[in-house]
Parts: sequence; structure tokens; C-alpha cells
Amino acid sequence: MTAMCDVAFLLLTFFMLTAKAKPMEIVEVDTPSSISETKLPDVGTLTILVGADGKVYLDMAGSHTRRELIEQMNSQYPMNLTEKEMVQFANSGAFGVPRNRLKSWLDVEPSQRDKFVSPGIPTDTTDNQLAPWIHNARLAQFKMKQEGKVKEEYVIVVKADASTPYDAIEEVIHTLTDINVNKFNLITSMEVNPNKVGAMGGGEK
Repeated sequence: MTAMCDVAFLLLTFFMLTAKAKPMEIVEVDTPSSISETKLPDVGTLTILVGADGKVYLDMAGSHTRRELIEQMNSQYPMNLTEKEMVQFANSGAFGVPRNRLKSWLDVEPSQRDKFVSPGIPTDTTDNQLAPWIHNARLAQFKMKQEGKVKEEYVIVVKADASTPYDAIEEVIHTLTDINVNKFNLITSMEVNPNKVGAMGGGEK
């Protein structure tokens, strides 16, 4: 019993020290409810966050992919990021700024970024910056898969607030279809399926 207790506490200590806390989302999103029971994968997702004010943010898994992505974006657009800033991007979370303000956002300490005023990634037809981010992110993930650094291609998910204006969601969906992304997931919170409740005899008639 003594040996088992030692092993148990050793394992507990190991998981406490190595576990990585889930970072707080850049914007609070209260998703609408549905009866869908489809579960998203824990890894390998590219998430488009749309706040209640219609602002769009982007987050993607994998530091290798993020590094490849930012190198491609920095070479295609005049972002003038330094090596240090590209490393910071590879290890950061969701962002929601136009390309010309990304440098300023990266120069802010991570603990202070919640105070940074994020205008969101532009998605309008005159200056749609979301499309190249998603397109290059998919290419970067595909390259990482070929190199054996990741196992799967990105699963694209849209997570919007229940009160988000429909126009903002429509712009995101049009952006995806314009770059030939016709398969994506909408994140919702779980709701009781009335059909199943009725079948179990626990629902009201």
C-alpha cells in the first residue's frame, strides 16, 4: 500500500506540473444552443471567433503551423515582423487585428494584451484580410502534415455569439466559400433533444 501511495502521488505531481492550462479566449462568446451531438477534435482546429459586436478573431492550433503561416504572411504582405515577433506569434493564441497592427499587438506583453483594443480582422469585400489568413494557414498545416509534424489537416470551426449580427456571420461564410472552403463546423452549446426525451418517456407531451 505504501508503494502504491507513492506511485499515485508521483503521478499526481507529474500531471500537475506538466498540464497546460487552457488559455482564456480573446473574446467572450456565448454560443447558441442546438441538439447536435457531433463532437469536435481536441487538436487540429482552426477557429474563427465572432463576437457579439461582429468583430472577427482567428486562432489555430500548432506552433509549427503558426510559424510557417506567419513567415508566409510576412513575405507576402508589408508587415515587417522581426524574427522575435514571428516566434511570439507562433506561441501566442487568438488574435483580432488588421495586418498593419499585428506588429503593435505582438510588441505588447501577453499579460497586457487583454487591454489592447482589437478592432477585429477585416472581412468586408473592400479589404477582406480573413481570407488570406485562412488560406495560408491551411497551406501551412498541409505542409506540416507532409513533413510529419502534424497528423491531420485543419478542421475549420466558426464560433459565434448567440447575439452576433447575421451580417457578420454571412461575411465569414462568404469568405470561406470564396476560398473554396465548403466544409466547416458551427460551434453550439448542447441542448436537450426533445425527440429523445419523448422517446424515453421523460418529456412533456
